[in-house]
Amino acid sequence: MTRLKQLIRTPKLIGRRLRNARLIRTYDQRSDATGNVASSGVQGGMAKLTIDSLLEHPGLTDQMIASSLHRSPDPDKRVYYNWEVPAFLWQAILSSQRLQAMVTDYIGPRVLLDDLYVKTVMDGLSSVSEGWHDDNVGYRLKVFMVFDVEGQPSGTVVVPTARPKLYSVRLLDEVLRMAGKPQMDQRPSAVRVGYRRGDCLVFDTNIPHRGDYSSGEGIRYCVIAEFIDRDKADGLRGQAPCWQARQRIPIPALPGVDVAAHPLIDGTLLDRAGEGFVYGYRTSAGSGAAA
Repeated sequence: MTRLKQLIRTPKLIGRRLRNARLIRTYDQRSDATGNVASSGVQGGMAKLTIDSLLEHPGLTDQMIASSLHRSPDPDKRVYYNWEVPAFLWQAILSSQRLQAMVTDYIGPRVLLDDLYVKTVMDGLSSVSEGWHDDNVGYRLKVFMVFDVEGQPSGTVVVPTARPKLYSVRLLDEVLRMAGKPQMDQRPSAVRVGYRRGDCLVFDTNIPHRGDYSSGEGIRYCVIAEFIDRDKADGLRGQAPCWQARQRIPIPALPGVDVAAHPLIDGTLLDRAGEGFVYGYRTSAGSGAAA
C-alpha cells in the first residue's frame, strides 16, 4: 500500500520539482555571481579534510568520541538521529573562521547554517539514499563529520562537478527512486569516499551522490552540518524535501559567542529557551523525506 501511495504521488512530486527549478536557479545564479568558489577549497563540489583541521580545534574528534554523541544505532533501525548537539561542538562550529570562509565563498554572503544533527549509520541500512540523486535544492553544502568508525563502514559516492552547474531535475533518477528502484550503477568519474576516524567530507548536494550502505560492514558515527542561501531556504520552505524538515534545533548557551548576531545564523529564526535558544521556522509549512 505504501508503494502504491508513493506511485500515485509521483507525478505531483515531480511537478513540484519542476516548478521549484526556476526559483532554485535564480538564487544559485546569484551565488555564482557573489561567491568565490576558487577560494572556498571546495573544488568540483567536494573537499576531504579532518574535523580538527576544518574547525581549527585540535583534539575535537577525541572530545566528540567521549561525549553523548557516541551512540550506536538500534540494530533493527540501523540509523540513529539526534538534534541534541552539545555546546562544545556548537562552539567549535560557530568559532571556526575556516569553516565560515569556506561556506561563504561557496554559497555567497547570504549563507546560513540550516541544520545540525547526528546521523550515525550501521551498514545494511535500506534507504532510497542509496540511489543516485541530488537533494533538489541546488547549491547546498553538507559537512559530514565522521568522528568515529567501527569496522569498514559505508562510504559516500559522488560525481565531482565544477561550478557553475545550475540545478535541473534528474527525472529518471527521481522517478526510479520514488518507485522504490534506486539506481546504484557505476557512473563515469564517480568517486567513492571512505571514512576513517576524524574524517570530514564537505560536498555540494547539488552534485550527483548516493550513500553506499551495502558494500561496507561497520558503523559510521557522524554529525552533519548543512549550509544554504537563506533567501532560497525561505523561498523553498515546505516545497522541497530537505532542511529543517523535522524540528527546530536547540542551541545551548555558548560563552563568548553572540549567537543572535553570528553571520551563519538567521536571527529572525531564533527564540530564547532558558539560557540558550531554539532555531528554525516556528510553524511547519510542509515537509518531505530527507534526500
